Amino acid sequence: MTISDSASQKHQSPADLGDLFTRTIRVDAHCHSSASNGPAVRALGWIGCPESYSPPELVYAQAMARGMDLVAITDHDTIDGAMSLVERGFDHLIVGEEVTVVFPEDGCKLHVLVWGLTPEWHEEIERLGLRHDVYAFAAWLHERNLAHSFAHPLYMQHSALSRWHLDRCALLFKGWEILNGAHSGTHRRGLEAYLSALTPGRIHRLTQEHGLTIHWPRIWEKGKTGGSDDHALLNIGRTWTEVDLPRDGEMGPKEFLREIMAGRSRVGGEVGHSALLAHQLASVGAEYAARRIVPHLRPIARKRASVLLRFSGVEVPSPSKAALLFDAIRQKVSWRRGKPRFSGLFEALVPAVSAGLAAHPGIREALGGRDLGRGSAMASHDEMASFTDGVVSAVQEALAAGVIEGIKDRRVREIVNGISSALMVELAQVPYVFSMFHQNKERPFVDRIEHESVRPGNGTSVMERPMRVVLFTDTLGDVNGVSRFIRNAADQANATGRDLTVLTSTRFELPQQKNIVNFAPIFATAMPKYENLEIVVPPLTRMLRWLDQNQPDVVHISTPGPVGCVGYVAAKMLKVPVVGVYHTDFPAYIEHLFEDEALTWLCSKFMKGFYAPFRSIFTRSRDYVDALANLGIKRDAVLPLMPGIRVEEFHPRFKDRASLGDPQTLRALFVGRVSVEKNMPLLSKVWREADRRLKAKGIKAELVIVGDGPYRKTMEEELQGTRTRFLGFKHGEDLSKVYASCDLFAFTSLTDTLGQVVMESQASGIGVLVSDQGGPKEVVEDGVTGHVLPGDNAGAWVDRLVELFSDRERLARMGEAAHESMQKYSMQRSFEHFWEVHVAAHHEALARQGITRETLGTHGVRSSRTNRGVALRENGRVSMNGMGERESMGWNDADDVGLGQDALPTG
Repeated sequence: MTISDSASQKHQSPADLGDLFTRTIRVDAHCHSSASNGPAVRALGWIGCPESYSPPELVYAQAMARGMDLVAITDHDTIDGAMSLVERGFDHLIVGEEVTVVFPEDGCKLHVLVWGLTPEWHEEIERLGLRHDVYAFAAWLHERNLAHSFAHPLYMQHSALSRWHLDRCALLFKGWEILNGAHSGTHRRGLEAYLSALTPGRIHRLTQEHGLTIHWPRIWEKGKTGGSDDHALLNIGRTWTEVDLPRDGEMGPKEFLREIMAGRSRVGGEVGHSALLAHQLASVGAEYAARRIVPHLRPIARKRASVLLRFSGVEVPSPSKAALLFDAIRQKVSWRRGKPRFSGLFEALVPAVSAGLAAHPGIREALGGRDLGRGSAMASHDEMASFTDGVVSAVQEALAAGVIEGIKDRRVREIVNGISSALMVELAQVPYVFSMFHQNKERPFVDRIEHESVRPGNGTSVMERPMRVVLFTDTLGDVNGVSRFIRNAADQANATGRDLTVLTSTRFELPQQKNIVNFAPIFATAMPKYENLEIVVPPLTRMLRWLDQNQPDVVHISTPGPVGCVGYVAAKMLKVPVVGVYHTDFPAYIEHLFEDEALTWLCSKFMKGFYAPFRSIFTRSRDYVDALANLGIKRDAVLPLMPGIRVEEFHPRFKDRASLGDPQTLRALFVGRVSVEKNMPLLSKVWREADRRLKAKGIKAELVIVGDGPYRKTMEEELQGTRTRFLGFKHGEDLSKVYASCDLFAFTSLTDTLGQVVMESQASGIGVLVSDQGGPKEVVEDGVTGHVLPGDNAGAWVDRLVELFSDRERLARMGEAAHESMQKYSMQRSFEHFWEVHVAAHHEALARQGITRETLGTHGVRSSRTNRGVALRENGRVSMNGMGERESMGWNDADDVGLGQDALPTG
């Protein structure tokens, strides 16, 4: 059997065409047909769903349509699919099988692709019990001279998989699959590092360590293979193995497999990713639904299902017009008793799908017909994921609007239907979420294999690569100290070249910079009584997909809200440590707002549960180390974060007293949220009395309030007749100017963990008054830069304020001292401390995986016998007696000694 020149020329680049003596031959060496009838996921076995519905002839046709020169079918533990094509006379065909075998010591499972099988040899595998003994199986492969490849070597089919197993497989198998189109692309990086370290000397050490006899020549020169591992007619031919062969020579399966086993193959094409795996699962699920579920639906439901199934390339008979008409009449009659469940979902789905198809013409075109070369809409992975995101967002937005209307009108049925419909939409996202978790489960193992295999200093180990941190926050667009701290940290990361990205989900306007990423919320509404704050439902799947693509090393959670919860899910998915900041004392807020012990208790329990898994928790002040310990958080996980502000932005040079009016008027200032939890009722009470006394003394003075909040209207009424100004929100230089142009900062809050505004005011050159409760007192030198006063004693506040406003020189000295004291709290110093803690968390997590400076580049050379013991097997196929006569050859890294002739597969 030969392949025409025209078939191979399609793989050649212009440079290759200059070579008149060779041609490139490609094969997708790993794909499945409907003969692979076991469940892809164990849970699917409960409902009888197989791992593939792809007819063997369509697998063959798609491979050829996508430019493969030969077609290999490698079904799980069967050759029935491939043999059905052999019996029908298909040529250019390689009969293969993905054989499941286990290590007898611990039952660790692995898959090995075997090509060139005959029915007799397939039966031998079962008859000789080779699936239960990897050593006997490897020896049998050599006896039969069969081409093979250790499939997806870093995929953990069994939790026992370790370096010990890999090292043994390095001695047992000549071929290794280094590019699998269904598994994470990170596997290839780890595998190539591992295989690059397999020098002759390394192989010699492994044979001594494990006591195994090598069967194949030049075992360190692996035959590298790649394949799509496709189960759903999506990716066949998009990942391949290729070899160069003489232009005028024979080129059939035998010749192709010989080149693989001689170590002269290459791999190419797409790597696996989560969207690809999700679409494979969804496509198999669609086939299952078309056969087992859709036939039992009502006509209208069957019609809707038939439209949705077309995205997976699944065609089902559409109901007759008469059946649809009768069902529509019956449905209209039933609607008189109220809309049926999920009716809102379908009403929202139609326009959402239409808009999605308009935005993604490639998906629309794929629905037009069966083109095996292009595949179904699901085969366009990136575009399909984007299409799905858009449809889900549009549907959820419509459903959320319906739920809100139902709440306003107290229509319980619509509320329940809207919420249940929203849950159904999220259910459609399950394949994506499952796939992202599944694709990341080997990440620690892959990192360790690569770390131990690369040379120190080349920068490829996870320990030597720059650390990547992602910070999750629910507050970034609103005006508060937390938002400003996070923005400052993002700016500082940019300035110092650190890889920190801030993720949030908000409708507020945000800075346009590369390391701030905002995901449009599925649902957002103003928080009751706090119109300048919002409640959002972030798009979980879209955020997780971004994280899957960017692979951070540490997750930082800044707020315990919905976005913070996404961060916690992401850390679980990526298997990385979590670091966070206790920015806000929410139990204290609840206590002040509602004065309800039960709510305060519930909030405390939630905070404990949320923060307990964190590796490190920053507090903005030492005062809250004890507060977190009282919540039940381990004290050694809590550490105060060095406070920091942008001292260059808050400075006396911004002073412009005339901008606020009469330069001679003394001004007390408050900046922040105007709300009860900031203890604003106390400030209102204090200023009413202070203003009266200052008027009596003939002192020009006023209170300036910057910010907004639910207490503002009440406070304006309480302070009528006093010299008070409410300026609303101020930003940037306008805010800096207000700070520097006032004389005293009054901050009555009892619940702030730091009070960044207290630091900003001092840096601007004005003294401060703060309460003796919370964190702000830690950044004030009592009697020097300000005064610390009882948080519940209005009289003490009035006395101190009047006293200071009666002594301008003292106010000036206090302001100068305040400015000087803040210079040590630069954002640069604070950020360095912030970053160091994340580095420590990252390295600690790596150390738990065995990734340390000491293990870098060690290639895992340790005595396996001390960990597992070596099971002596004298079965005529595997010798456990070490190297035997080969020890005298004195192998080392410099000696490139062969072990015999190249393998010549005869299958």
